[in-house]
Amino acid sequence: MSLRDTIDAAKREAQEAGSIFSGKEKKDADNGAQQEESSGFSKRSTARAKPATAAASSVRVVSAEDAKEGRSGKKTSEMTKEERKADRAARRDADDRRVTAANIILKNDPEYKKTQKVWWILLGSGLALTIFSFGVNAYLNRVEGVDTDFASRLVVGAMVTLVLAYACIIGAFIYDLVKARPIRKRVDAEVKGLTKKKLEQIIREDAEK
Repeated sequence: MSLRDTIDAAKREAQEAGSIFSGKEKKDADNGAQQEESSGFSKRSTARAKPATAAASSVRVVSAEDAKEGRSGKKTSEMTKEERKADRAARRDADDRRVTAANIILKNDPEYKKTQKVWWILLGSGLALTIFSFGVNAYLNRVEGVDTDFASRLVVGAMVTLVLAYACIIGAFIYDLVKARPIRKRVDAEVKGLTKKKLEQIIREDAEK
């Protein structure tokens, strides 16, 4: 083998050794990057999970029973049986006072008294017309030998009367819904804003009258 061939062979061996080393070094570098990325992702995941765990541990579940407070300021779940009974009685008493005071205010309200008068007229007319219509039908069923023409007119009159009766009754409820109900709602809202002393004053003054 000539000297040139020996040199060329040595170069090829050196190049092959260098390429093997470069490939191995590159592979090691890639593995290291993957491990670092995986480790970083794990650290980030752990870091993200910790606040969520801490936040979840700080959450307190409050039941509706615990959230409800009595008139004494205590939660219902913290009251004794006697305290809960006394609290319910106090609530009922307060509701009764508000209802009584609202009825007194409505009774003395001229606008509401007018609506009630119209309502009773419509309802009373409907009931009277209904009774008249049924009375005509009962008369025709019991009495024999009634003139056919006269009986026919009575039947038509009874039907018309019954239609008017239903119209009056339905009209009475619609009138109450449109005219009287807004007044009742206004008075209820007014009474809810009054103090216990004011409610008792209204009741006492009405009793004195």
